[in-house]
Amino acid sequence: MMFALHRDRRGQAFVESLFVVPLLFMLFIFIVETGFLMYNWAVINFYACNTAVAAATRGQFTDEIRLRLAQNISDWTVNSQGYSYDVFGTDPPANPADGTVYVYGTDRNTPVQRGSHIHVNVNYPWRFKFFLIDGLSRFAVSEEQLRIKVNASVPSEVFIE
Repeated sequence: MMFALHRDRRGQAFVESLFVVPLLFMLFIFIVETGFLMYNWAVINFYACNTAVAAATRGQFTDEIRLRLAQNISDWTVNSQGYSYDVFGTDPPANPADGTVYVYGTDRNTPVQRGSHIHVNVNYPWRFKFFLIDGLSRFAVSEEQLRIKVNASVPSEVFIE
């Protein structure tokens, strides 16, 4: 009897697939989520660099330029709906809020002389969409909230007399 059960291989592929299919599904979801993360980083990096160049051509990191950067980030990132934007800071936030994107850098009221650098920084909250990947990432990194941080620095092109 036991020998007959040992030789019977019916259902073996099904049992093996019960172990493999969830792992393949998690791998696929992880790849998709990482793609979203890299896309957001590329978009934020692109607009931060373009904003730094625009500020350098004006010689000042004005409110208008800051608001345009926040609007571009809101329009082009994957999960920016529902986020609030703090665009008037000069320093990184001490305790960043959960759903707030911070745009900060060179003082907005100070013109920057040619050759001095204008700094544009973005601190963007990141949450994975799939709860298992989000939980695993928080466990692996030991952070309550993951954040994308982008910095751009360009020398000013305006000569101020």
